[in-house]
Amino acid sequence: MAGIGKTVVKKIGEREVICRELTVGQVRALIAKDCKQDLANVGLMGDMMLEDVEVFTNLSPEEVDAMHPSVLADVVAGCKEANPHFFAMLDRLNTPRKTA
Repeated sequence: MAGIGKTVVKKIGEREVICRELTVGQVRALIAKDCKQDLANVGLMGDMMLEDVEVFTNLSPEEVDAMHPSVLADVVAGCKEANPHFFAMLDRLNTPRKTA
């Protein structure tokens, strides 16, 4: 039923990293899974966990670990571009509601 979602290609050296749009089911699974609670995984890229980069891209965990944060930031930007609804949802969930 679902076709191919939006993709964003980032050129990282000689490698093309494909940042793909997640399906609703993939978003639900991503939100429901347990995550590693180490500081780098949770905090290095701000609103995206390191272990989730492989879900959004064609990168392996080893390839992510070998990247410099400045390069990984470009990959995360591609993931955000391919998944604007997901990241807008995260922003809404992390923004405190104003009381009337």
